[in-house]
Amino acid sequence: MNFRFIRDKARKGSINMAVDEYFYSLAENGNLQECVIRIFRWSPPALSLGYHQKYETSADEEFLKERGVDIVRRPTGGKAVLHAEELTYSVVSSLSYGYFEGNTLDQTYEKIALALKKSLEFLGMKPELEKRETKLNVLHPAPCFLVPTKKEILVDGKKVIGSAQKRGANAFLQHGSIPIKMDYELLARATKNSLQEIPSFRKHFAALSEFCPDLDEAKLENALHEGFKSEFKGIFVEKPLEEKELIEAEKIAKEKYDSEKWNKKPY
Repeated sequence: MNFRFIRDKARKGSINMAVDEYFYSLAENGNLQECVIRIFRWSPPALSLGYHQKYETSADEEFLKERGVDIVRRPTGGKAVLHAEELTYSVVSSLSYGYFEGNTLDQTYEKIALALKKSLEFLGMKPELEKRETKLNVLHPAPCFLVPTKKEILVDGKKVIGSAQKRGANAFLQHGSIPIKMDYELLARATKNSLQEIPSFRKHFAALSEFCPDLDEAKLENALHEGFKSEFKGIFVEKPLEEKELIEAEKIAKEKYDSEKWNKKPY
């Protein structure tokens, strides 16, 4: 199978989500013949909400507006993620043929987790791939990194990557945040959590700079390229986002991800 690796520049949250949906729609309709792996950034910073989250209880809109942070709802599930000093990865592929043919949710999560694990190993870290055994109280509006998911990537027992997936009949989209630095106070206030939650945040999740102080975007992006390339066997081609693809994504963003109807829809 061919793998297309995209090193994308910083874009608005609505555009980032629209690009992911554009490729997912192609794959779901049988019109994507390759697996697309995209590494991207967010400008301005954004708080992304999970598909089923309640807007009013999950994001402090006034506070985020004051801080210049956008709010966008993802097409995937999960909890809120603050996209600031980080990189985000996304993987879109068919489930009908190729590397992920016939894979279950767990199988796709595990294959991607192994590539992410390999990426962190290239940076000299010792990540572990396991399920978190600690059962946390997540009834409050917990951020994504505090909520246990399948195939966690942990370093020194702390979650360092937060991922979510959308699946259709023929394809899937998985994307996830990889923080380089973490502003715990900003995250707590953005998600309407008490500042008293910060010690719990620090205990359960961390940014990669805690384990690799000299890490920057370029080093992390290169490590992700090497990790995915070594784990996903096939032909790897680096190819930037094309103008026609961006135009289609901009249409999706205008109709959906820039709209209050989508971002503030009630649940």
